[in-house]
Amino acid sequence: MRKGTDAGVQFNEHIDGDGATVFAHACKLGFEGIVSKHRGHPYRSGPSKSWIKVKNPTAPAVLRFEERT
Repeated sequence: MRKGTDAGVQFNEHIDGDGATVFAHACKLGFEGIVSKHRGHPYRSGPSKSWIKVKNPTAPAVLRFEERT
């Protein structure tokens, strides 16, 4: 991490609501995306299909990745 910059990951308290609305707000704020867990599944360590990451296609980090490919 570079000096004087914010952390790359921001933790949010649990938000129980419409995922599409939360994602729209994250995009509006310029975030890279959101990570969500299926409500009925327990927390477990390691890879799991209970979690999904949805990327903001206009975020600078996503655009840089697309430029490299």
